[in-house]
Order: sequence, then structure tokens, then C-alpha cells
Amino acid sequence: MIVLVHGPDAAIARGNVADLVRASDPEDANTSTFDGKETPLPQIISAAGSAGFFGSGRVVVVRDLMSRARGGKNPSDDAEEMGQPGALDLGPLFAVVPPENLLILVDPALAAVPAAVRKAAPKDVRVISGEPPRGRDLIGWIVRAATEAGGEIDAAAAKLLVESLYPQTWATKPNNPRYDRPPDLDLLRSRVETLLLFAHPAPIGVTHVRALTDGAPDDRIFRFVEAAAAGNLRVAMAELEALLLAGEEPAKLMAQVFGQVELGAVAEAGGRIDPAAIGRQIGLSNPAQMTAIARGRQTARTPAAAAVGAALETERGFKTGRLRQPTDALLALLVRLAAPEEPDARGGRAPERVGQ
Repeated sequence: MIVLVHGPDAAIARGNVADLVRASDPEDANTSTFDGKETPLPQIISAAGSAGFFGSGRVVVVRDLMSRARGGKNPSDDAEEMGQPGALDLGPLFAVVPPENLLILVDPALAAVPAAVRKAAPKDVRVISGEPPRGRDLIGWIVRAATEAGGEIDAAAAKLLVESLYPQTWATKPNNPRYDRPPDLDLLRSRVETLLLFAHPAPIGVTHVRALTDGAPDDRIFRFVEAAAAGNLRVAMAELEALLLAGEEPAKLMAQVFGQVELGAVAEAGGRIDPAAIGRQIGLSNPAQMTAIARGRQTARTPAAAAVGAALETERGFKTGRLRQPTDALLALLVRLAAPEEPDARGGRAPERVGQ
């Protein structure tokens, strides 16, 4: 029997493997575990095809071998891609497994079984997914994790915790897998245990979560947009990395930077007029935000006209295909906004190479 276990959650993948081993080898007497990154394939083939002690079936667990069958591609890449030249052919391994043996290939870093592995596997192969819970189920999991650790957490605090860590992906899985950042149950369990120590002897509440989190997602977005529009590349890149890890979409962030640049140009054109008054005149829902935008323009590295030109050139490059991915366009925009005045106020075309 052959079972393929994949992620994206490592904790669920470990649990699935443990359940399979326990069911087939309760005494753990005929189970062998191999590191698929280090162990030569012939050695794994030999183990998978050999009989266990006293004629019983053998369990062979191999970690991180499926990744090698796809040619070393990044685990976040599309799982439908076929293995690259030089990738391992797992067909000989699958062919030697006798019916009484159990071969388990587990790769928690993969969100799906690579097409090259599925093609080589027999038709009766079993595939087990390590998809983490989301939404209400994830909240329930956190509450149970706190109980298992000897404490309590209320649902509101659990919701705030996942919102702070996975603002865009905790409730539902995005349509585009590229933008998915699945909840990490190992990380969540660790955070719950830390919060239990912090809150002891009281149950974990919203105030405890707020005290130990870095801030709301909207706060991080504001810091990024403000730094990007001002040309503060160091701060903008640090905030961008955190936002992308949290599941924010680059296209959405780029649109917000465009808006900030546009409003900054309006604020600068207003001269000595009160920025809040300008905000009211142009119909902003929060006119006071123009005060912060005008303050940011005072420390910006590029004049308003050059910043608008950089935004226009970036948008043109993105829409014409010179910048193919939203991340590339966003990085190019950050570089242009961070550059001092250049002969070409639009920023030229050199930054389009950033991120490619």
C-alpha cells in the first residue's frame, strides 16, 4: 500500500502519518523512517521492498522525497507543474512495494502532490491532505488547543489572534493559491501557550492578545503606504515583507500607494491651505487624513510631480506587460519613489528589472 501525505500544514501532516503508522504497526517494531533529502533512492527502494520481521508487513516513512521528484522547484509553485529535468523518477520505488508493506511519502511543505509523482504512482495510491481548518473551525481548534494546554481562551480572543497573524486567509482560502498563507497550527499552538503563561491564572482575553501582538493589519498597511509614498525604502520593504507573509495582495497594496501619491500631489498643490479643508473639498470620507499625507510630503524623497510620474510609469509598465507580476510592479514603484530627482521624472525603465 502506498500513501502520499502532503501539507500545507506540518502539524496535520505529522498527525496523519502518526495515525497511519499506529494503525499498521502498533508496536513500532517494523517501522523505518528516512530523510528523502539525504537518503539515496536505491536505499529507500531496498527498504520499501523488503519484508518485516517474522514475515509481517513493513512500514517505511520517507520525508521530503516528493519535492525532489519535481526537480527542486519551490514548494509554493503550482503543483500541476511537471517535474523538471534531473528530477527523481519514483516509478521504481512504487513498483517494489508489496501489498503487505506500507510506504508513506510525506512532504508538509507541498500544498498538493506534484503531477510527476501522481503520474508515477499506481492507480490505487491514497492521498491525504494536510489542509488546516479555517473560519469557525479554526476558532474552535484554538479553543481546544488552549484547553489541552490546561487553560482557556474565549472566542473573541481567538478570533483576534488569527486576525493578527493571518488577516486575509484565516477565514477562507483565496481563489488564487499564490496569495494563500494557510494558518500554521504549530505557530498558533505556540502563541496560545505563550498567551496562557501571560494571562495566568485568568483565561486568555482580548486584552492579553492585544498586549502581545504587533498591531492590527490595518496599522501595518498604513505604515507601509506612508513609507512607500515618502520614498523611505528601508521601512517600506520591511513592512512589505510582513504584509506579504500575512497574505496581503501586492496589487491591492500598489493601488493604495497610487492613491497616497495622488493625494500627496493634491496636498502639495494646495500650498498653505489647511490639508483637512482640502480633504473636505475633494470629498474624502476622512478629511483629516490629508494632514498626515501633507506631512509625509514634507519628508518625501521625490517632488510630487516626480512621484506621480513614477506611479504613472509603473502602472503603464504593468498594463503593457513589461512588468508581468503585481509584486514586480510594486517593487519597481518603491524603487522609483525612493530615488531622488532624476533626469526623467517618470523614473525611466530600469526599475522594471526589479523582482524579475
